[in-house]
Amino acid sequence: MTLIKLVRYPGVRAGESRQGVGGHKDPGVLTMLLVEPGKGGLEAEVDGAWVAVEPVPGAFVVNIGELLEVATNGYLKATMHRVVSPPEGDERLSVPFFFNPRLDSRIPLVPLPAELAVAAPGVTEDPTNVISAVFGDNMLKARLRAHPDVAARHHPDLVTG
Repeated sequence: MTLIKLVRYPGVRAGESRQGVGGHKDPGVLTMLLVEPGKGGLEAEVDGAWVAVEPVPGAFVVNIGELLEVATNGYLKATMHRVVSPPEGDERLSVPFFFNPRLDSRIPLVPLPAELAVAAPGVTEDPTNVISAVFGDNMLKARLRAHPDVAARHHPDLVTG
């Protein structure tokens, strides 16, 4: 279930919302992101604050997904991130590659070396974002959040308040 895409964030007028993509964690294993040099907008949550992720020429940004958090029992945490759209007259291009298993895959716990296992706090417990060991469950949750209007129209039974 790998996926690569080209994402364009057009510039927005002053006074309009600059939300390109709201805060979220990727549902799979890893996301590798190629960002146009000199173009900001990607932000990661660090200790409750949004921090700009500056692109490094010739390098990928790598986000840990929810399944890698499950596999490591929380030793590695899924990256909470968002994208802020550029101002009017500019645009942002990015190329994310999502490394994911099949939709029906259940991710097992990876045996960590003892010194790392003691530092693994377990999978994040958040009733508003339950993380599953089954990729398809995480993917469905991500799609419902990303497209609430479509979900409400076609699957109102799956949308929660």
